[in-house]
Amino acid sequence: MAVGLEGLEGLVLETILSKLEPMAVTTVACVSTRLRAAASDDSLWRHFCARDLGLDAPLDPDGNPCPSFKETYRIWFRSFGRYPVPLVKRAKQCWVSIKSWMAVNYPEAHDTLRKGASEAKIKWAEQSLGVKLPIPTRVMFRFCDGQQTMSEDPFEGKRLASLGIIGGYEFYDHYVNVHLLPLKQIVAYTKTFSRMLGFPTRSNYIILAASYYSGKYFFLNCADGQLYVGTKNLMTDREMLPCVPQELINPMLNASNHMPQDAFLLWLEEHSRRLHSGVIRIRGSDPFRSISLYPELPPLCSVAVTNGVQCLLVKS
Repeated sequence: MAVGLEGLEGLVLETILSKLEPMAVTTVACVSTRLRAAASDDSLWRHFCARDLGLDAPLDPDGNPCPSFKETYRIWFRSFGRYPVPLVKRAKQCWVSIKSWMAVNYPEAHDTLRKGASEAKIKWAEQSLGVKLPIPTRVMFRFCDGQQTMSEDPFEGKRLASLGIIGGYEFYDHYVNVHLLPLKQIVAYTKTFSRMLGFPTRSNYIILAASYYSGKYFFLNCADGQLYVGTKNLMTDREMLPCVPQELINPMLNASNHMPQDAFLLWLEEHSRRLHSGVIRIRGSDPFRSISLYPELPPLCSVAVTNGVQCLLVKS
């Protein structure tokens, strides 16, 4: 087949190559000088970058410029080649969506987001906790290793406390603001709370997110990919509620090669959708603004006037 390609017109050859997988194109390039030139055309690799990775500029996973789209694809493949390409694109798009909203609407929280974790860092966390993270969670941490919102300075700590990218709510003297934890904190928090809650030494549960001062914690079950939030009875009864319908979760690759998705990925995708649609918004004033999780658009809420007082009714 590769030999037959040499006699094709340029546009026809380019169209055929664009239908192949990138690895097949690199094989075709070994056949002849003409095919090598066609397979090295940067417009072809621009197409692959856009199709497979959602990239419209030659940037590496850290956002640094690359000399060409072909080099861009090579770097991305070297970094993420062990994962399904559609999952890498989906996780990237999720984080781009969240970060773009934060950069415009909530820059002080955007500045707390850490760079992606390395494979070595993820492996260290898994070995420290004795778990195997679901594939989607691994990919999500490759793009962003949580938030840097801890400080030994009490004044800085108070400022950072309201900057959780998940957000929260406030009523009377009860205040919740949820931060996405970096892997180092995940390991420390999980070990501490596993002992407090009496979990087995090799528990499948890890803490992914927390509201530092209100005792609200989110647990990922690494075995089935479900995300749970602890209730007020967490410390006494280990009571937790699932965050995502279980039927939507498929944490590992299966025989049909369906794209894996766990509750962590689905949770952040829904969070991003609500941010961009205006269902949830920034409330408060500087320097203590935060994301309010009280929905502000129907059908999740409605407005009523009682005795001249306008009330926002939130549906549970």
